[in-house]
Amino acid sequence: MRRAVADRDPNALIRLLLRHTHLAQDAIARMCDLSQAMVSRVLNGSREIRRPESRSRAFDGITHGYAIPTPEMARVPAGLALGLNDSGEEAASVLRRLARADVDHTPGMEEGAGTSAVSPAVLSWLVRNAVSPEGNPLVEEGPVAAVRAATAAFGALDNRFGGENARTTAVHYLNDTVVPLLRRSHTEAVRRSLFTVAAEFVLSIAWMSYDAQRNGAARRYFVQALDLATHAEDRLLGASVMSAMSHQANYLGAHAEARDLARAALTGAGARATATMRAQFLMMEARAHAARKDRSDCFRALGEAERAFGSREPATDPEWIRYFDHSEYSDEVAHCHRDLGHAHVARRLAEQSLAASSGEEYARSRVFTRLVLAAAVLGQGEVEEAGHIGEQVVPLVQATSSARCVGYLDDFARQVLPHRDQPGAARFLRQARAVVAAGQ
Repeated sequence: MRRAVADRDPNALIRLLLRHTHLAQDAIARMCDLSQAMVSRVLNGSREIRRPESRSRAFDGITHGYAIPTPEMARVPAGLALGLNDSGEEAASVLRRLARADVDHTPGMEEGAGTSAVSPAVLSWLVRNAVSPEGNPLVEEGPVAAVRAATAAFGALDNRFGGENARTTAVHYLNDTVVPLLRRSHTEAVRRSLFTVAAEFVLSIAWMSYDAQRNGAARRYFVQALDLATHAEDRLLGASVMSAMSHQANYLGAHAEARDLARAALTGAGARATATMRAQFLMMEARAHAARKDRSDCFRALGEAERAFGSREPATDPEWIRYFDHSEYSDEVAHCHRDLGHAHVARRLAEQSLAASSGEEYARSRVFTRLVLAAAVLGQGEVEEAGHIGEQVVPLVQATSSARCVGYLDDFARQVLPHRDQPGAARFLRQARAVVAAGQ
């Protein structure tokens, strides 16, 4: 058995299954996604599974069903899921390996996935000439509708309660439902629609992983979402994935890469990008410039983003960009001015963002905005008020399973620390320390 696994030989494994288990031929056929006739021929020695796609599918089916530890997955390979795939079949196979490694907590998920590791995938995407087909609407029924609904449900949980809340369940759904759908035969319209909604679903897992600060896993999922969008021929969705990668890179301190990813999103989308998309991509570039303290380029990007946002027509936007409303836009500009040290402007914009946001749908986003507001108030020298805002945010951070929220809280606590001799600052720091310690 170990030799067959090491050789990734589904033919030998099928014969071993029949010899050492009570499985019938039809059960083995279903496991391997083969016809019973083919399994019968393998068993009697008249045929062998030779096509690489069929061998991979059969091997994955057997080892998944019996949880046989394959040698190459004792640790996650450094390059797993960090490149674009040549075919939809290969994309499904890579996704299955990634999801299984994630669910099984296979060591190495965070290794070899540094910010520069995604550069070849970005370049590969940029030089492809794929464009979104026009006049050919997506199928919106059956499994496509189901995956889209699942994406919306998991996204709502992520936005309200944080990435760790339902991430594992989402990865199971990817492995058990989405990947098998991608491996079946479909009409061209259904195939493209499935790859589109699968890209959106994998992108949601990437965001959840990023929010949970599982950044190596997040990068792998981001790249695979980019790949699925490519196979769906959806250039705009791919550009949105690139923008999300910029967001993560900026948070992790890779500001130059964040700038380049945002520019790649804008370049790759081209003239097909709606005004809302352009505004969002430009805001990611502006965020990167602000983090680098590059005022000139930041103001240039902010000016272009403002003009684009002012001309947007939300009715023309895909569903996945409609979250970028006045509240979100003001929050991003507030982040820029906070990083540039413009406390009074950051405060005004953070307050505008909070005033434009309501309900619980984006509870986590308001945590970020409130902490930007608190930092701006502190920057104005209002220590007691800043500490009071911080105290109000602490229970909101506790109500999420967001490592990023804890990170924001920790960053603000470090800013408050020099003022710990003041009562308001001291109260906040006592509360914040307990939450940060529990989140580490």
